[in-house]
Amino acid sequence: MGYHLRRQLREALGPNITGLQRAVALEIADDANEDTRRSWVTLEDLARWTGAKDAVVVRNALKRLAAVGWEFRVPIGQGKDGRILYAVPGVRMTFTVPPFEGVATATPKGSHRYPKG
Repeated sequence: MGYHLRRQLREALGPNITGLQRAVALEIADDANEDTRRSWVTLEDLARWTGAKDAVVVRNALKRLAAVGWEFRVPIGQGKDGRILYAVPGVRMTFTVPPFEGVATATPKGSHRYPKG
């Protein structure tokens, strides 16, 4: 579904997002709708697709991504203490590929990728 989005995201993530965090981000982008950027993939599927031990490990990877500015989780509500809730029993988690910019997917027509020598 979102393979174009995945390709753009793999460049936008840069070299600092590695390992399971990178795999989780890319799998969400791959599953996402190209137009809405929304994914309803389950944590269990993400664990299986990325080779993670379980859904808890995937949840932790999502928290680490959010901590460095890559928030994929869609807020579900707010707790009594004011915290944003991303998971609530009985409500399915959803994800959105966050906006990013500066990603070129192809060399513009007429430009040269390599300098002539």
